[in-house]
Amino acid sequence: YMNFKKFNPGKKITIFFIFFATTFFLLGLWQVERGHEKSNIIEQFNNNITKTPKSFSEESSKWDRVTVKGIWDGSRQVLVDNVINSGIAGYKVLTPLQISETEIFILVDRGWISQGKSRDTLPRIDIKDEYVEVDGTLEDPELGFVLSEDLVTDNWPKVSQTKNLDVLRKEFDEQLSSYILVADPTLKSSLAYMKIVPSNMTAEKHFGYAIQWFTMFVALCLMYLWIGFKKNEE
Repeated sequence: YMNFKKFNPGKKITIFFIFFATTFFLLGLWQVERGHEKSNIIEQFNNNITKTPKSFSEESSKWDRVTVKGIWDGSRQVLVDNVINSGIAGYKVLTPLQISETEIFILVDRGWISQGKSRDTLPRIDIKDEYVEVDGTLEDPELGFVLSEDLVTDNWPKVSQTKNLDVLRKEFDEQLSSYILVADPTLKSSLAYMKIVPSNMTAEKHFGYAIQWFTMFVALCLMYLWIGFKKNEE
């Protein structure tokens, strides 16, 4: 039985409590929401990844399995920097493909290549400008965490710090598709295949963070009550 007449934590502590308790609680809710979002992304990805590729069209959307026909443009390839594969540093190679009977290009992720002995010498990524049919999965990569303003080098093949299309689009005069096509490893000119990770953080991790924030919220409430009664006993 608590005597609430004795409860008086003081104004400063109450302000402190309200501010931090609200913050912790809202951060917990935010992580729960992010967790549900990630669950949906991963579920959508898993549903699509088993499907047979369909012809690429305007209706195609992220994670769709598609087939694209066109001609390579080997003169303007992009190397995405800082991609680690089995503990080795290297690049993802993006090659423009002019989609048949259109003026539109789509960037095809042909896979991963090791950086080699020195960062000063780029690996050889030559490809014939020939007609191909590419099966793969559409993705729309986020910008991610980048440290510098200079995200792309000047000369072809260009080295980019990101795979984000808003950044890469600026390097081309032609219209680029809204997606990157991650080629299946069956592609003849495929490099080392890296499995697509639909999200860099699992839903479980977000729910774990939510539990941490809610735990801190509960701990703060208990401390507030304890201080409120304790102060009056003195």
